[in-house]
Amino acid sequence: MFKKTPLATAIAAATAGSLATLPIASTAAAQEAVEDTSGEVEEVVVTGSRIRREVADTPNPVTILDREELELTGMENVADILRHTTYNSFGSFRERSGTSFGQIALVSLRGLGSDRTAVLINGRRVPGNPFTGSAAVDLNSIPLSAIERVEILSDSASAVYGADALGGVVNIILRDDYEGFEVEAGTVFPTREGADADHFEFVFGTSGTRSNMLFTAEWFTRDPIFDGDRAYSAVQVNDPGDGTLPDLGVDTVGVSGGGNTAFHPWFIAAASLGDCSTDVYAGVVENPFGIPGTACGFGYADISAQTGGIDRISTYLNANYEFQPGHQIFFENRLTRVASFGRYAPAVGFFSVPGDSPHNPFDTTSSYPLLADGTPAPFSIFHRFVGHGPRDDDTERYELDNVLGLTGSVMDGAVNYEAYARFYRYQGSEEGETYILQSQVELEAELGEYDLTNPLSQEPSHLAALGRMAATLYRDILTEYTAAGVTIDGPGPDLLAGPIGWAAGWEVASSDYMDDYDSFREAGNILGSAGNSAAGSRSRWAGFAEVAVPVMDSLEATIAGRYDNYDDFGTAFSPQLSVRFHPWDPLVIRASVGEGFKAPNLTELYQSRSQSFNDLRDLYRCEALGTDPCPQFQVENYTGGNPELDAETSQSINIGFILEPISGLTVSMDRYNVKIEDVVQQLSLATVNRLEAAGVELPPGVTVTRGAPTQPGDPGRLISVNSVFANLAVREITGIDLRVHYEFELPFAAASIDVEATKLEEYELTSSPTDPAVDILDGDLTPDRRATVTARLSRDTMTGNLIWRFTGANGGYSSHHTTDMVGVWLTPWDGEVSVGVRNVMDEMPPAHDDGGWDDGAITLYDVTGRAPFIKYRHSF
Repeated sequence: MFKKTPLATAIAAATAGSLATLPIASTAAAQEAVEDTSGEVEEVVVTGSRIRREVADTPNPVTILDREELELTGMENVADILRHTTYNSFGSFRERSGTSFGQIALVSLRGLGSDRTAVLINGRRVPGNPFTGSAAVDLNSIPLSAIERVEILSDSASAVYGADALGGVVNIILRDDYEGFEVEAGTVFPTREGADADHFEFVFGTSGTRSNMLFTAEWFTRDPIFDGDRAYSAVQVNDPGDGTLPDLGVDTVGVSGGGNTAFHPWFIAAASLGDCSTDVYAGVVENPFGIPGTACGFGYADISAQTGGIDRISTYLNANYEFQPGHQIFFENRLTRVASFGRYAPAVGFFSVPGDSPHNPFDTTSSYPLLADGTPAPFSIFHRFVGHGPRDDDTERYELDNVLGLTGSVMDGAVNYEAYARFYRYQGSEEGETYILQSQVELEAELGEYDLTNPLSQEPSHLAALGRMAATLYRDILTEYTAAGVTIDGPGPDLLAGPIGWAAGWEVASSDYMDDYDSFREAGNILGSAGNSAAGSRSRWAGFAEVAVPVMDSLEATIAGRYDNYDDFGTAFSPQLSVRFHPWDPLVIRASVGEGFKAPNLTELYQSRSQSFNDLRDLYRCEALGTDPCPQFQVENYTGGNPELDAETSQSINIGFILEPISGLTVSMDRYNVKIEDVVQQLSLATVNRLEAAGVELPPGVTVTRGAPTQPGDPGRLISVNSVFANLAVREITGIDLRVHYEFELPFAAASIDVEATKLEEYELTSSPTDPAVDILDGDLTPDRRATVTARLSRDTMTGNLIWRFTGANGGYSSHHTTDMVGVWLTPWDGEVSVGVRNVMDEMPPAHDDGGWDDGAITLYDVTGRAPFIKYRHSF
């Protein structure tokens, strides 16, 4: 490696870290730590490279959140910490109620997708979560008590880590060097309903002359948040569709037009059934789904949960034994059990009723379609099965991860090595209650046993029909993953500017995946849920190499390459070139350019078609008709796999600098561009609507069905959307990251101020090579800027943290900001007390300009509200 002055080492070491890590310690200890940085720095493997080097030498933008930094966030799990970083541009999937993801938590760097963010543990890739059927990793399975630090590489890294690293890398380093025993207990008690949380953990570590061992155990529980407990998601009827918004339907939040509504066989008319009592329903509304007539609405938000409940137990074991000088055997074990709960309102769905039924509200004497035998054709009912009660889904999953390996050095330290073997198993089960058999309800309605107009009837025949119609659903999931690999590295020949650094390695892995649904859903015979069984396997092997060449004392170039071979996809080669230039002491310039790829997930290829109903504002039609505000209503949509998918390929570039203009002040800035071609994406309804409005061709397999226009220029009412996985021609994102860290001394305390900000310049989608790009940046839930400012004071045994977070305005949502306060006191009796309040001002997610609520917003905004917390840790 090339030589650096002590000042340059301090600059780069500070900026490679979190830029916000004053230790929880006395002023004297902090000063001692600062003085120690002027000496030799240990060479380690830093995320983004497999070559051992000083942290200061990394040519890639890496943010390091050490243990103290993690603790001073005041959060209880790594998922919440990562989703609050500015790299989490458009938010990430959180524990949603009633989804097929089973209350997992994901991370999506740069808004490029959770399965394009590689998650590593101790530098080794974690298999994807089988609930998603993708490469996305469930962060809820990783105990915070076991984490030493989190390294975030905000640059594409397929050349180093292979597929799934197109958006960046999160490397979670687990603890291995603790000696002693400590326990911690804490509680969070939000001032709003829901999200109360408790946790308890203990850590034990011991070491001898040739061995050490660390064991952690953690219990964490958090209550769900119900839609009705938040004003923005509770039942609202902004316009009943009574003519104020002609032919565009109701504008509601938390209300379905399918409480009890009949539709003409040609869907040209609608009519509410029964008296639509407000004791059960939300009342009569007009023009459901844009169809003329009346509907019996249902306020599902009075029942449904917005976020799911979670109960987690996690353990982690790390053991090392030096069987010969310079050679160690290590064993790592993670075991996690997660139970979660989600609630939906009573099942809802379309089913057919014979046209000669006494409940048919339409005139069958004229202009009504007839069957071949002359009888009236069946009509459809969109019906809420309130007599069965809410749908409750309970999920239980176990994750087991074992790694056994050897590490050390040979040839008098000239070659370092690590070899490992891994066995990983993820098993989950899900049970859903009070779902409805479609064939049975149609039979009961035809026989008159089930009272369509009074689902809460207590008549014996009706109650018996309820039992025959009900179904309990099951789902079993299993992933088994085995892997082995070896990595070697060391210094190479000396050049004039220093020795060459090199690393090389090989790895092999195979996985088996099974997602087994109950036979009812496989047959498409369930109202209120959908899904089909799937299974698959995949094997791969890869070879990789990396060389760092000191061109001159101030310039180093690193070349990396990786060759991947998949048994079901083929091969791919990913190269990368990184440069680090240190022209003078206060300045470091870095740049990288690389290519990458991502093979389609098995579920993206083969997932069965499923039906859903989600909220949407049909902006395309509203703009065409000049309707403002644009109403929101539920739209029938279908999702599924596409066996015609191609692999994604990417090109990325990052250029940045690190500057220390004065002592204690460090500034870094990086400008990046990531371009991904043949993107595999399941487009959101809003994105499909925007692409349609832009007049571009929709991707293959994605279709929109509309009714006949009512006037010139009217595209027609939206009937349904088919949004399967598809290859978009291009997705390209460009942005700037800014980091500022300033440490200074006050007369009474050590202080620091940190600024982390991200500004996205563009985020373009191109649905086919022949169509123009559509910039979705700054649309609904795609903000172009995020920022965090942290101010910290530390004196003797006291540390205080003030964190301000900002999310820019986007689409119809105004800008949003929250403030957290955290204080830590080291007691004289070897204890540590942490108290604070997250979201001090109790800021809720911003309301859309058109009113209402998009349930996708909880991926971007925290919905807990003001959350005081307290925790106590004691060391023995």
